[in-house]
This record gives sequence, structure tokens and C-alpha cells, in this order.
Amino acid sequence: MTSGPSSPQPAATGPRSTPTRAQRIAAWLGLCVVPLIWLLHLALGVTLVSRACADAVAQSEAPTWLDTQWIVILASLGAFLVALAITFAAGHAWRRIVYIANSRRDAHRFIAWCGATTSVAFTFGLAFSICVLTAVPLERLCVAFE
Repeated sequence: MTSGPSSPQPAATGPRSTPTRAQRIAAWLGLCVVPLIWLLHLALGVTLVSRACADAVAQSEAPTWLDTQWIVILASLGAFLVALAITFAAGHAWRRIVYIANSRRDAHRFIAWCGATTSVAFTFGLAFSICVLTAVPLERLCVAFE
């Protein structure tokens, strides 16, 4: 008895074998945008504190310490919420891409892992920077700028 030719099995394990565009964008946002948010937050904090220190010495019509502190708090809150949203999106995209990846050496899977890991690390860094800027009285930071 001879059997007929066998049909090849489909390579895809599920209904979709490649990540969606939204998943790829979320992974890249986690990889690139969250570190940029941290960097911009740090630059804003240093700029505001140094300007407030210089203007406090010159006694000019600059924002007061209280105004500067409120600007830092509001900017910190906004930056943290955006970074946290991107981190959750990158983590969700990574889990979905791992589920649909064909192999462990898939490039999409690696980029998604890098995006999720980077966004988590820089969100923690952002939280630490926020704690330093909001917990330390800004007047004490002027010693570094004198």
C-alpha cells in the first residue's frame, strides 16, 4: 500500500504570525521615548532650579520658589503618567509578541523585550528623579549652582 502525497502543515501557530503595527510602535516607543522623557524631565528640573537659584541671588522678577516647585511637580506628574502609559503598552506588546513569535531568535521579540525592559528601567529612574526634585527643598540645591 502506498499512501498519497502528504500536504504540508501551515507554519503559523495562530491566526497571526507577525506583530501588529501598534505592537511594533509600542515596543519602539518604550525603547526610545521613555528615555527621552527622562532626559527632558532632568533637563527641565536642572534648568528651573538653576534659574531659580540665579534669580534668587539677583532678586529679579522671576518665578518664586513656590512657583518653581509647582512647575516641577506638575511637569513631573505629566512626565510620569506618560512614561507609565508607554511602559504598560510596551509590556503588553512584548507579551503579545512573545506569544505569536515563531522562534526565540525572532527580531520582533527581541525589540519588544528591549522596549519593555528599557521603559521599565527609565520609568524607575524618572520616579527617582521626581523624588529627589520634590522631596529635597529646592533652596538647598542652590549650593551646587553657586
